[in-house]
Amino acid sequence: MRAVTVLALCLGAAFVCAFAYVVILHSGLPPSDEAYDIPLLQFFSDPFVLTVAGFGALLCGLISFPFAYIALRNRRLATSALFVVAAVLGEILLITPIALSYGFYGTIPTLAAALLVCRYSGWKIFAKHS
Repeated sequence: MRAVTVLALCLGAAFVCAFAYVVILHSGLPPSDEAYDIPLLQFFSDPFVLTVAGFGALLCGLISFPFAYIALRNRRLATSALFVVAAVLGEILLITPIALSYGFYGTIPTLAAALLVCRYSGWKIFAKHS
């Protein structure tokens, strides 16, 4: 049952992060871009944006699942998941406006670092009650 919960968390977090990334990309479009004046809802309804963001989120969620499952084994799932998602979202929100491609590629080391902190930090907030 825990594996299904971690899989659902990975997929849900991946879609939330993909949504945040697309919103940041849309807000940072230059005036010369054809999609500059398009409202955000219409931007998301574009089949290309929806397909790429959805496929990317699905792929990232599935790839991150085994790593998250192993790293969060014997850890409090709620606090660990909140910490990991907050770290990755923070990276997206801080780095993407500065350097667009690094906002996406930086999520991988951020996710790895957050999972390692949850697994090996020894912080009591992540430890299961005994």
